[in-house]
Amino acid sequence: MTNSALILPITAFNELTPSAQQEILSAMSFHDIRQVNTTASAATQNPIDNDGPDELTLIFVRKLTKNLSDKTLNALKVIAQSDTPRFHMKDVIDATAGAKNYMDVRSIWSALTRRTRKILDDREADLIWWTKGDNANDDDNDWVGSIAPLTHKSLKTYFGV
Repeated sequence: MTNSALILPITAFNELTPSAQQEILSAMSFHDIRQVNTTASAATQNPIDNDGPDELTLIFVRKLTKNLSDKTLNALKVIAQSDTPRFHMKDVIDATAGAKNYMDVRSIWSALTRRTRKILDDREADLIWWTKGDNANDDDNDWVGSIAPLTHKSLKTYFGV
């Protein structure tokens, strides 16, 4: 019996988003872009730039959300409901039962970071980049989180918003 194959030129592969590349590599049992680059010619090196939060496609969002607590799923839904890939931590706090400040939702961010790093097989992956809001004090809940546009779109699709 023969297996069918799909041939994807390295130049086309290099034009895909990092998360799409990672999905292809995972399907091929590669877990690191460097494995592919060492098997390709040195002229086809594919540096993945990390100038933003990591991207998650819908498939990765499904993996991310599998078996998450209701509290963490609720936070992702709040993020998905944002009009842009930016969201305010205070919106997540307001939507989380019993939460009054950022300390009450820190387990959410920890769980999402651990899960993101596990599914991407990258110990330095970041789902969310945080910045202080314009009106924030040091102890304020006005932190602004940013996720990758692709991740935002994938979350919207997943939650149907």
